Amino acid sequence: MPTCEILCNVLSADVDTKALSAKVSVMVAQLLSKPLGYMMTYVTVNPSLTLGGTDAPAAYVSIASIGAVGEPTNGIIVAETTALVTRELGIQPERIFVGIRDMSVDSFGHNGQLFA
Repeated sequence: MPTCEILCNVLSADVDTKALSAKVSVMVAQLLSKPLGYMMTYVTVNPSLTLGGTDAPAAYVSIASIGAVGEPTNGIIVAETTALVTRELGIQPERIFVGIRDMSVDSFGHNGQLFA
C-alpha cells in the first residue's frame, strides 16, 4: 500500500514525472520492504509552492504506509528521499521537507475495501 507524493515548484518542462515516479516507487518500496505492485507514487508540480517566503526550488515529500515506518527506518527514508530529490530535481536539501505517516489498516483501502 505505500504511497509517495512529491510536491515541487520546479517547472514541469524540466521534470520527467514518469521517470521520477518510477525511481521513487522502487526506492520507497525497497526501503519499506513492501511489494512494488502496491506502491503508488505521484509527482505534482505547483509553481506557487513557497518555503521561507521565497519561491526558490523546493519540495515536500509525503510518504504513507501501513506499518514499516518508525525509527530507525524513518531516518533512512528521509536521507534517501532527500538525496533522490536533490539528484533528480536539483533542489537543495535544506529546501526539502519529508513527512512520513503510519496508516492503520482500518483507515486505508484498496480495490473497494479496507486493508483491515
